[in-house]
Amino acid sequence: MPKYLFDHLNEFEDFRKDEKTAVITDIDGTISKIVLDPYEATITQIMRATLKKLVDKFQLVGIITGRNVKNAKEMLEVDGLLYIGSHGLEYLKDDEIHIEPEVEEYLPLIQKIAQNIQNEEELSNIKNILFQEKGLCFTVHYRKCEDVKGTHRKILEAINEMEGLEKFKVTEGRKVVEIRPKIGHDKGTILEKLIFENKIEKIIYLGDDVTDVDAFNKLNEVKGNGKVKGAGIVVVSEEVPEFVKENASFYVKGVDEVQKFFNWLLEN
Repeated sequence: MPKYLFDHLNEFEDFRKDEKTAVITDIDGTISKIVLDPYEATITQIMRATLKKLVDKFQLVGIITGRNVKNAKEMLEVDGLLYIGSHGLEYLKDDEIHIEPEVEEYLPLIQKIAQNIQNEEELSNIKNILFQEKGLCFTVHYRKCEDVKGTHRKILEAINEMEGLEKFKVTEGRKVVEIRPKIGHDKGTILEKLIFENKIEKIIYLGDDVTDVDAFNKLNEVKGNGKVKGAGIVVVSEEVPEFVKENASFYVKGVDEVQKFFNWLLEN
């Protein structure tokens, strides 16, 4: 199990003192509190200002999120951040969205599946179910539904009956079910790519959900090879599965403690 971060801050002194340290984080549940409607999620002005200070201090500060990269940029509005969206399938560079050609071919396929799911009568009639089209990914949110367990089951049943699903993977997170292409990057492979392309020697990764396990595992792998000094930090809550916690090295108790940790990193 991970260690409580604020009992082990001494292990982060080298990260704090080295301007070449990289800080990579998820958004929802990590620097932004989980809300009933993902479209209403925000970050505080204090967090935004803190991110700007981190960008000024460290070599690389980035976001890897399940949101599409355009939405992530609009939500955070922090210049100098590296924005990577759709779990690593797209990124923003020089204000342009970049998608690998082989991944871009999946756009019409995911749009067709998204349309079919939204037109599925049993799902569309469920009160407070929320469909979120993200371009390369499609997410069904059931946090606001009255029968959470029943809705979850119906979503999986409907998705499993869809044609063309063999080219996609279905993942689950905090009251969400998501469909995305099997090819391309996940949070782990994109983290490894960032490490080697930027010659990073020290890196901190923060996340809170199932898709962050890929990043935690990859970070443990490159650490084990002696190629980088890294720390995976999980932001815990009652919703976070145990196996997500087990793959991180440290934990904090919520978004407010992420803010507290970032403030500490910025101290001289």
